[in-house]
Amino acid sequence: MTDRILKAVTSACVGLMALLYVAHNIANLPQAHDFFVYTTSHADQEAYPVTLLPVPPGFLIAIAMVLVFSLEAAAAGLGLYGGWKLWSLRRADAASFIAGKKWAKIGMGCAVVNWWGLFQGVAVAGYQLWQMPLGQGPFDGSWIFGGMAMMTLIYLSQSEEQGAG
Repeated sequence: MTDRILKAVTSACVGLMALLYVAHNIANLPQAHDFFVYTTSHADQEAYPVTLLPVPPGFLIAIAMVLVFSLEAAAAGLGLYGGWKLWSLRRADAASFIAGKKWAKIGMGCAVVNWWGLFQGVAVAGYQLWQMPLGQGPFDGSWIFGGMAMMTLIYLSQSEEQGAG
């Protein structure tokens, strides 16, 4: 029972974190847009002045913002729903509990794709966010947030023992 409760709670915690991030991004939409423009502009890159990815046009920045915010919203909704679903199934048989993991696992996958795929893969590696003075927070944070989601996904993926929790 302990593992079932922890799986529900950790899924909901990552979902709540994603909800707060997307809510802050939307509440600060002009600043979020400016930050996307800054991080893709090649500005303040002194250590490695050549960046292989091009400065994107405005419509691609808008698409990137929609993609990031959508993944955060999906991680939020599915993480919270999945946590609630697992909580409601904590006393169910093993097969029902295993089936109930689906939405939480998809939510954690959305978080990993967002914070490790888009932030670490595209922003940090592709646009060299690590060089920019304002990039250190997103650099560190995306690694931590992606790690939290990945650890939760791994924990959720552990098999359930018959009659145990």
